[in-house]
Amino acid sequence: MFTIPGLLLVVACLTATTAHAQFGVPWRHAPTLVAISSADDDPRLSLVDEAVSFWNKTLEEIGSGFRLPPAERLVKPVPEDALQALSRSIVGGSRPVDIPPALRNPLRDLTIMLGDSEFVSFAGPFDSTAKRVVGIRGLNLSPMNLPNVARNVIAHELGHAIGLGHNDDPTKLMCGRPSSCRPNLFRSDAPRLFPLTDDEKSRLLLMYPAEWKPR
Repeated sequence: MFTIPGLLLVVACLTATTAHAQFGVPWRHAPTLVAISSADDDPRLSLVDEAVSFWNKTLEEIGSGFRLPPAERLVKPVPEDALQALSRSIVGGSRPVDIPPALRNPLRDLTIMLGDSEFVSFAGPFDSTAKRVVGIRGLNLSPMNLPNVARNVIAHELGHAIGLGHNDDPTKLMCGRPSSCRPNLFRSDAPRLFPLTDDEKSRLLLMYPAEWKPR
């Protein structure tokens, strides 16, 4: 994250699988969105679509004028070393966050990189081009390999990417540090996305009111 006067920074992590993002910073324009994976059969590509639909449905239900676009899909090598380095910088509390060259000025306004390696998943800061990267830990690594965990981690990080912070309710999607929430709480034999709090819905509507228009 950048150190930007007037902004609150929160740790957006569910123990060792998610990390922090800027809190309360809305998009001023409708962002372009892409999900990148090294494999065209990556099941997380569909989970990104599911997360986008979840957030758009939520925004519609609360009366917001903001929407995320459908996610473009790209199959290409993911810069694992850069994702690991950015994750370490975020988790380590560096201010400002050191964004590796490979993650500066990403392909789209919001670029979701579906990694294969071990790092703390994160919603990164806005860079100097007003773009940001979401990095998702390898699907075959614990706890991402538990049923229902990956879909909620992806939705959780998108929540940070549109400006939400953490709560301390383990039954809610955006629970995270400093509370004791753990990613395996998302485990479920039935696919489901955890809900938001009423306060989070109110904050979303403050950031993205009914009259929200791209600037």
